[in-house]
Amino acid sequence: MNEASTPVLAVVDGVASGAGAELAAFCDLVIATEHAQFRQPEIRLGRFPPLGAIIYPRVIGPRRAMEFLLTGDPIDAQQALMLGLVNQVVARTALKETVGALAKRICNQSGPVLKLLKQVIFQGTWRPLHEALKNAQDIYLNQLFELEDSQEGLRALIEKRKPVWKNK
Repeated sequence: MNEASTPVLAVVDGVASGAGAELAAFCDLVIATEHAQFRQPEIRLGRFPPLGAIIYPRVIGPRRAMEFLLTGDPIDAQQALMLGLVNQVVARTALKETVGALAKRICNQSGPVLKLLKQVIFQGTWRPLHEALKNAQDIYLNQLFELEDSQEGLRALIEKRKPVWKNK
């Protein structure tokens, strides 16, 4: 996930248990239906989820992650939304439309800028703060400003028009 250059969207409509729940937590965006449920039952089997033990504290905070992982209790869609594990909860009937609209809004942005932003967010989340800040500054000053799309975005703002991305 951290090496995917485009945003990764998870859709959960049912039970995401064990590795499935960890995979959803590791995605960039998560849309769930009201029928979604997230489970990490490993503790009840005398185990713990190694990926989840690292990801959940960063996504939902250490105290909430501890409760989720130490009890093995499932989290329903509304709880997941409140915890920040999912971005949206929608009705099954609206799922396709919601996912399509979100994907379209994201795809309407500059691909290279999305890639750099994802890189900065991911590294900022997982690296120590001082390292993350230095990395973000370096990418912003030395890579983002070199992109044609970054320059086009500023021109479009000044000219009060919608940018035309070249994805360069």
